[in-house]
Amino acid sequence: MTRLLPTLALAALLGLPMAARADEASDRIEAAKALVQKTVIKNLETGFTGALEKTVAAMPAEKSDKVRQEVRAEFDRQRTALIEGLSKEYADKFTLDEIKHLSGIYDDKIYQKFQAINADPGSTITLISQAAVTKLVNMLTVAAAADAPGLPGQAPGPAPTPAPAR
Repeated sequence: MTRLLPTLALAALLGLPMAARADEASDRIEAAKALVQKTVIKNLETGFTGALEKTVAAMPAEKSDKVRQEVRAEFDRQRTALIEGLSKEYADKFTLDEIKHLSGIYDDKIYQKFQAINADPGSTITLISQAAVTKLVNMLTVAAAADAPGLPGQAPGPAPTPAPAR
């Protein structure tokens, strides 16, 4: 009995750091989830909603409602997967203080103003960005088409020579 008490005390002391580390990891994951929600998910939601509405705008009401419902359900599943996966990754790569610092940046009023201007589809900033991105994507499309054999609009090249029969 005299050895049992010190052994229990030692086990309790050794278990404290593990419990503290588990609490720290849990706190990091929860803080990272909040960060992912207000950054990645917020931006994804905004962009996705705009793209969805553009897609269904020309559809008849009944079809657009069905498409909207199906696509929105899949978006919700993907959002959950993103939140879980990204928050675990961020929790592994950042300390709790670092995650809180990042979160504070996104809570800053000036940063929020900056983000709102960048997210406004009618802003000059968005128009400048879209023009540049469109030009670059078009260049990549033209470059890829030039390397693809037999595409319409491409000058015909020499016919391949058949392999000699053996």
